[in-house]
Amino acid sequence: SGAHYNPAVSLSIMLRGKMSLHDMLVYMVFQIIGGTLGAIIGGTIAGKFAVFAIGTGTGMQAFLAEFVFTFILCFTVLGVATHSAAADNSYYGVAIGMVVLVGAVTVGPISGGAFNPAVAIGICLADCLENGTMGMQYLFTTVVADLLGGVAAAGIFYIVAPDQFESSAASIGETTNLV
Repeated sequence: SGAHYNPAVSLSIMLRGKMSLHDMLVYMVFQIIGGTLGAIIGGTIAGKFAVFAIGTGTGMQAFLAEFVFTFILCFTVLGVATHSAAADNSYYGVAIGMVVLVGAVTVGPISGGAFNPAVAIGICLADCLENGTMGMQYLFTTVVADLLGGVAAAGIFYIVAPDQFESSAASIGETTNLV
């Protein structure tokens, strides 16, 4: 899979030209299935399903928190895992993991700290199976903010590293694994 667990990251990599549209859409389907199965299995084991909700912030604060940290996450992935100057490095996992950790600690209480549409969708679907309700505001806020963060990261990456972009026609399928 190339360690693609996040639809926002896959979107930014597709926009960068390192993944085809078809592959990205297939990845997204399976990322959402994986997020949903993970939430169902976790809830079954724990005896209670997790409920993500906007934390202490308003809807706009949560949106901005998710957007900013998903942008940072996707930009970091593009810089350390797909940039030709960083090929064969051994630090990309630490860099990406630190972004997620810092995001979870700093804005998790505000937005729920998903930074991943598949996680948000999976947890909301699992909660719907258990309670018959779905946190639509949380789902909309998180998914839209995260995907826009991925688009913004690809756009800014293009500005700072235009030589790293490939045309969609030049790249058939994924050419860079994240692991």
